[in-house]
Amino acid sequence: MTTRVDKCWTYLDQPLAELLEFYWPHATGSFSFDLGGTFRGGDLGGKSFVAEVKNYKAEGDLPVHFRSFLAKAYVALEQHQPRCDNFLWISWAPFQAKAWDRHVTTESVKRAVLHQTNRQRVLGTSVASEASARLDPERLTRVADRCWLVTLSHQQEQLVLVSDHYLEVQRLIAKEGIAS
Repeated sequence: MTTRVDKCWTYLDQPLAELLEFYWPHATGSFSFDLGGTFRGGDLGGKSFVAEVKNYKAEGDLPVHFRSFLAKAYVALEQHQPRCDNFLWISWAPFQAKAWDRHVTTESVKRAVLHQTNRQRVLGTSVASEASARLDPERLTRVADRCWLVTLSHQQEQLVLVSDHYLEVQRLIAKEGIAS
């Protein structure tokens, strides 16, 4: 439970699920993020987010999913920027810990988009040099700047507001008309 999220929906919530769906520019089909919504209050007030959620106990194939997440963020930012103020990667297991500080850099986004699994569907070519020439350097940086790495643990679920306190905060928000 958090009071910083104003509105939230999942890929299962119709009709809002369509707000999480985007299309590969050079491939048949679409992809979807797991969650989306808007934040409330402070500097985040009214800002949108889309999120990918991976409830893994160990690293497993998280690096593969994260690479796909970065490529999806690159595509989504071009297709509908107002839905993409923030890209949240939420997982219960860290991955590639020695490179953790470099996961959301411009270079990391670039590598993800240029990876052989993404080149064709994102940039329309399987040739690495052609794909590299088609990259938008500004968008790479904007994606990196908007990415969050959120790593949770099951124990954290005990650190959230208890239901009575959460309801009181919600009443205060409603009473004061605290908007996004």
